[in-house]
Amino acid sequence: MPNWEYDLQEFKLVEKWNAKKQAQKLADLREELNHKGDTGWELLGLHSFDLVGGITGSNKGKVTLTVWKREVGEPIQGGPIRRTDQHPDG
Repeated sequence: MPNWEYDLQEFKLVEKWNAKKQAQKLADLREELNHKGDTGWELLGLHSFDLVGGITGSNKGKVTLTVWKREVGEPIQGGPIRRTDQHPDG
């Protein structure tokens, strides 16, 4: 059974930007999508979440995240996988 690692990245597209800036932001996203794909990442989705806070739980805005996964190496027999970029203590 494959093992996966996951990554989240914030994505911002502000409607008050002019058309040229929005087009550039979309071009940047396309470039990031291609770069992540070239390094083995698969886009699972683009998700928006409400930010709430304070005692009343009032809405503080939204955050939009790209969610990615990619397969990682073979699991250690009987234990969790150790990622190569992980510090030995954690």
